[in-house]
Amino acid sequence: MFGVEAAAQRYFHKPASKLTRSEAALLAAVLPNPLRFKVSSPSGYVRSRQAWILRQMYQLGGEPFMQQHQLD
Repeated sequence: MFGVEAAAQRYFHKPASKLTRSEAALLAAVLPNPLRFKVSSPSGYVRSRQAWILRQMYQLGGEPFMQQHQLD
């Protein structure tokens, strides 16, 4: 197990497929520098990135878009 799946298990104690949009956006927000940015105690910057990512997800079509383009 590695990558997003490992992060989902570590921080949210569930598989990546069960993450909420907010949890997924939070993980994405720390990706640029996971040693500096923390999921467990997100800074204001990380929270603003999370909000931006959520807006982008919505503008792309939200959950229907994500389900349509989900990899099996």
